[in-house]
Amino acid sequence: MLAMTRELIERKKQKGYLFIPYVAYGDPNPKITFEIICKLIEGGAASVEIGLPFTDPVADGPALERAFRRSLQNEFKMADVLSMLSKLNRKYPTFPFTIMGYANLFYQAGFKSVLEKFFSVGVRAIIIPDIPFDEKEFIIEKENLAEVLTGIAWIDFITPTTSVKRAQEIARDAEGFLYIVSYKGVTGQKNFSLKSLKPLIKSLRKLTRTPLVVGFGVREKAHAEEAIQVADGFIMGTILHEMIEHNLERAPAIPHEIGWALPSMLP
Repeated sequence: MLAMTRELIERKKQKGYLFIPYVAYGDPNPKITFEIICKLIEGGAASVEIGLPFTDPVADGPALERAFRRSLQNEFKMADVLSMLSKLNRKYPTFPFTIMGYANLFYQAGFKSVLEKFFSVGVRAIIIPDIPFDEKEFIIEKENLAEVLTGIAWIDFITPTTSVKRAQEIARDAEGFLYIVSYKGVTGQKNFSLKSLKPLIKSLRKLTRTPLVVGFGVREKAHAEEAIQVADGFIMGTILHEMIEHNLERAPAIPHEIGWALPSMLP
């Protein structure tokens, strides 16, 4: 069991649930991203999922596409993310960060090299939405990732279209947390419901100690409460970037606004 998995299990025992906010790096600028992440950590986040800007984010909805466009206007560089993470790691030395990025970014930066750099600055999990579970082992072997992945969890998805057999296979292999996608489609939709997924989540809990975390469509306290009734936690991202977007004209106040709103959004 990886350290990230153990830490999240312990955090769930202490707090009762796992809150994992998603923040697209550089929206609206890197300085404010850093300040937002600090507010989220101090507001109770168990990890923060930091999204690497990408021109064609196939799993992300319109709000996050716009967030990425704003970030890419600032000439996004992987080195800048590593620099921010280094600063965060000095401030919160035991906090486990999660990086979400599309495969091309990892290949461009050098898969093994960038994962080693991420690990050195506190990253303990990665999410790569466009690499399916079937391809993971091939890439781990091809890119010589086995050693670095003893410290970083490669997070897997289970979606409403995942077969029961495949979901069970993924659950048995899971580390860090298991990402339960609440509906078909991209992030940020307004049709959140876990009713149809409850039997599957219940069956998965029997197969793994790895925390089950619900993402896609968690926009408010009621959604978060529904998620933690059946799973161990939730991911919340689009709503944060909608708050950023609505406050662009007063950007320096955005971290304070998010910090102030957070208690009303959480169980």
